[in-house]
Amino acid sequence: MKYGKSHLPYEDQVDLLIRRGLACADRASTLFWLKRIGYYRLSAYFIPFKDPATGNFRPGTTFEQIIDLYRFDADLRRLVREALDRIEISVRAVITYEIGKGLGVFGYTDAANFAAAFNHADFMRILKREEGRSTEVFIGHYRTKYTSEKELPVWMATELISFGALSKMYEHLRTGLRKKIAREFNQPQPVFVSWLHSLTAVRNVCAHHSRLWNRELAVKPELPVAWKASGIGNERFYVIALIIQTLLTDIAPDFPWGERLKALFNAHRAVNLRAMQFPVSWQTRSPWI
Repeated sequence: MKYGKSHLPYEDQVDLLIRRGLACADRASTLFWLKRIGYYRLSAYFIPFKDPATGNFRPGTTFEQIIDLYRFDADLRRLVREALDRIEISVRAVITYEIGKGLGVFGYTDAANFAAAFNHADFMRILKREEGRSTEVFIGHYRTKYTSEKELPVWMATELISFGALSKMYEHLRTGLRKKIAREFNQPQPVFVSWLHSLTAVRNVCAHHSRLWNRELAVKPELPVAWKASGIGNERFYVIALIIQTLLTDIAPDFPWGERLKALFNAHRAVNLRAMQFPVSWQTRSPWI
């Protein structure tokens, strides 16, 4: 099957929306948002307002409702990024410290310190590539001063690699060291490993300005026993919010992330929280109280 859709000018895009039943009271405003966001990206927010049988908008749907959902999602991504910044910095610090303490300054360079399934050679190639790209002053200073060293100390190496590469490295460390790091965050090791992978995937969603609202998680996190018992799902954003709030309780107890999340929801009351698996009366449950 060949793709038959052609380029559609902005004015024609507005006409198409109107033909499909969307109320666009302010045509100039509709044009403005289509130019600044793009029809295709904005179409991700059409979903809850459409009749799946016809593909048309439900009667009474306005363009302003779609923009409100878009703004909500953009604000949610910003709030999540703020939280993940704090979590990532803390995770990097703990992993770096425990590797340096348990394996030595250059212990990460020895494949024997990792599980056999870990492609250590590829990891070292990635690190070398990132060092070659880096313009960090500390790299230039180190290479100028310590000319006999082939590798970087662990505290420099972990500053260069991505959060995804860091989480993969952590996943394949010696079991005892993995458990010790996970205990710093008050979580069982298998749960913490899965949390880091899920948070990395969510961070990528945010970095690409993709839809977070109503998205099914690409990497579903493992749930602690108590969460499973309470019927919490791991398919959509609520579990990510739980993970963030749980980790921030120890990492950044003064950061009012939970309160800011509640304020965001209160500012967009029309948003369907059930589409993100938020349970009824979630604000009255731990860790939100």
